[in-house]
Amino acid sequence: MRILSFNIKNCDKKYLIAFLIVLICSIICGIVLYTPVVNNIYFIDFGSEYVFNVFTFNNGSLFLSHLLADLIYFYIFFFICYFTKWKYLTLIFLYIRGLFFGLYTVVLVCITTFSGLLVTLLVFIPSTAISLLLCFILAETCKIINRKIVFFLPAILALIDGIILMLLINVLFRIVIIIV
Repeated sequence: MRILSFNIKNCDKKYLIAFLIVLICSIICGIVLYTPVVNNIYFIDFGSEYVFNVFTFNNGSLFLSHLLADLIYFYIFFFICYFTKWKYLTLIFLYIRGLFFGLYTVVLVCITTFSGLLVTLLVFIPSTAISLLLCFILAETCKIINRKIVFFLPAILALIDGIILMLLINVLFRIVIIIV
């Protein structure tokens, strides 16, 4: 019956502190590295296309790209934590993800101005924060979950995160757009 039992008192507090420190440092590095990235056409196109897809409620491309990115990161976290004893190796991939999170946040806000600020505050930051929280939960719980479903856990979490993204876009963002 204890398939998904997770006690917060039993989590690795050193890993949690290291997770938060690496995440904060990587986001700061992403914000600082914004200056050389502003001339890159890929980031400019990403920002304008992301904002356009959110405003036109183009769920297919947003869901697919978010799902694929989450599947890759979740399975990397899962394989490192489940098959090795070096859970702290996941912090390297967390740093990369946090770096791009900081870069994309600044690109969305600075290049696409007010519409990018709305999309960033209502969709991008909450969906990425939930995804990072699920990465931590996956790293902490992958060894205590029933072996029958443990290999499907990253895919299940990626699907849950994708559904949350769709709820943020189709419910929260629509309500705010209707109000404004």
